[in-house]
Amino acid sequence: MLTLVIGDIFIPDRALSIPTKFKKLLCPNPKSVPHNSKISEVICLGNIINSFDTLKFLYNLSPTLHIVRGEFDNTSIIQQQLTTLSNNETQIPFFKVIRLENLNVGFTSGHQIIPKSDPLALLTLARELDVDVLIWGGTHKVEAYILDGKFFINPGSVTGAFNFDWPDFEEQTREESNAVSGDEIGGSEEKGDSKESEESEKTKEDNASEAKKSPKGEDGPSTKEENDNHQEEKQSEKTEEKKSDIPETTGGQNSVDVAYLNEAKELTSNIPSFCLLDTYDTTCTLYIYSHFNGEVKVDKVTYQKE
Repeated sequence: MLTLVIGDIFIPDRALSIPTKFKKLLCPNPKSVPHNSKISEVICLGNIINSFDTLKFLYNLSPTLHIVRGEFDNTSIIQQQLTTLSNNETQIPFFKVIRLENLNVGFTSGHQIIPKSDPLALLTLARELDVDVLIWGGTHKVEAYILDGKFFINPGSVTGAFNFDWPDFEEQTREESNAVSGDEIGGSEEKGDSKESEESEKTKEDNASEAKKSPKGEDGPSTKEENDNHQEEKQSEKTEEKKSDIPETTGGQNSVDVAYLNEAKELTSNIPSFCLLDTYDTTCTLYIYSHFNGEVKVDKVTYQKE
């Protein structure tokens, strides 16, 4: 029994369409309804936005479509669209529980889980719903793990739509970065103190040497002018050094450095993905499909109910 799990579509707000290779895999017979005879049910985690064509595509894939309310969905519009497709009034809940073989499967959009995607919060919800498999979305990142005998699945975003969440780094990376930053702060303070002391000593030596070179009397005014010129030269050198420390931008003062833009793009962009559940009795085999560099890659995870 194959079940398609898909979510975080965001058409047309954050993506134009589902990748073509995904469509060919999911819809081998576009002229027939249902489009895919192997898929018995479709689970959609919401955030469809306002694309009627996308909703129709999901509706015609299999005989049964399960859908929950996404954080950015306009419920009234989607309900009207579903009513048009099915000729029946349809309600869109925040979460839903279905039975696949001998497994209870619950799914939700994920925006009501606090903290977001927290394993303990997800485990609490799975216990409240009394499910063996819990599926959630909202992060646009693929996840699959077993915790306390329950299977947790996040299919990611089928379009690779960007999100506005802060990047989630591993704890080890955070500790390393904190340690490095602490060393840098300590080193910079020491360097700053030593630099200030060197500058003060240098100024004293310059003043002493200038005082020795120029005796009091007739040479007094000229020595004062030389000192003033010397101080002005030092100040100009310092300002030039400060200017050189500022990174150059590509298009003037109002433009943003391209490197920062590329870094932000890498942190916010996501890989298009969806999941297929193959359930038999108390066993669930998860197939994760990812669209990376123009190719579709498949990963496999197996869960056995205890």
